[in-house]
Amino acid sequence: MPLFRTLGDLRAELLARLGMGAMGASGGANGALVNSFLRNGQAQLYALQDWKHLTDFYDITTGAQQNTYDYPTQGTLQASGCSQYQRVLRLETKVNNQFTTLREGITTEMWNTMDTLSQPQRYDRLAQILVYPKADAAYTLRVWFVADLGRFTEDNDRATIDDEMILLHAITNAKAHYRHPDAQIYQGQLNTLLAKIRGQSIGSNGVFRRDDGRTMEPKPAVVGRDVP
Repeated sequence: MPLFRTLGDLRAELLARLGMGAMGASGGANGALVNSFLRNGQAQLYALQDWKHLTDFYDITTGAQQNTYDYPTQGTLQASGCSQYQRVLRLETKVNNQFTTLREGITTEMWNTMDTLSQPQRYDRLAQILVYPKADAAYTLRVWFVADLGRFTEDNDRATIDDEMILLHAITNAKAHYRHPDAQIYQGQLNTLLAKIRGQSIGSNGVFRRDDGRTMEPKPAVVGRDVP
């Protein structure tokens, strides 16, 4: 995972760009406000896309006759899970040694057969992950997600997404707040950046595009290979 600058480093640069470098690295009375610009910038940018470098997965084993599961509190590739923001990208289940994508959306009619035990087929993202129908056995349920933002309140806390984007977002809002004459210049740069982010795709620029929700039929089991 990229090693981005800390909140303290970004605050010091933001203060310098605002002409407040003489106040010191803490920013004096303006420190709390400047920190707020940076935290808010990260939060807004995080919400714009499913960032590829934060994409992770975690395997859950289903319980028999169970259909609700907690959001992962950790990932396989990194420490952060998705229990705070619950940004699940997709769910997969392993059947006959093949992963099959679950389709999102449990209809009203499906509740009539929720207790008919079978392999997982659908899911909804509620307070917990709700899976349809209740499992008839132990299955591997793979949850793909965008990891939560890390803590960003202490000076040594590192940014979770691109620190240059965060800095530009914070500069734009801070200059508008302090009525600097060049605020519109930075607003234009920010608008260009945000438009570019919205147009990004998976292969070239660090974000993850969600799939179309279609499901794959599991491969039939072959006697002698998959079935004794």
